[in-house]
Amino acid sequence: MVEPHRAGRPEHNGSVPKNYFDGRIAKTYDERSPELFEQSAVEPAVSFLADLAGTGAALELGIGTGRLALPLSRRGVRVHGIDLSPAMVAQLQAKPGAADIAVTIGDFSTTKVADSFKLAYLVRNTITNLTT
Repeated sequence: MVEPHRAGRPEHNGSVPKNYFDGRIAKTYDERSPELFEQSAVEPAVSFLADLAGTGAALELGIGTGRLALPLSRRGVRVHGIDLSPAMVAQLQAKPGAADIAVTIGDFSTTKVADSFKLAYLVRNTITNLTT
C-alpha cells in the first residue's frame, strides 16, 4: 500500500529526494535507530567486512555518519566513502577517527573515485537511496 504524501514529509516516488538527509535528519540520524549502533550489531558486520577487505581498501557507498566505516578504519582498513549528503558527512567528520577516512560528496550511482578497492559495499537500506 502506498502512503499518501503528508506536508512536512518528503515525497519519495520510488527514490529519496536529494536533500532528505540534510539538516535535521543528519543531526539526529544516529539517535533514530540506536540499536543499529550497538556493538552487537556493528561488530559482526565490521568483522565480516574486514575479512573481505583483507589488506585492501574498501569503498562504502552511502557512508553517512560512518556507523561501519569508522570501526572498519580503526581495524586498519583504508576506507573511502561516497555520500550525497554534505550534512551527513559533516556528522561523520565530527567524530574521532574521521580524519582517516576519505569522503567524496556525490551520487554513488555516478560518482567516480580515482582509486581501486578490494571491497565495495553498502549496508542496510542504502540501495533504496538510489535517485535513478
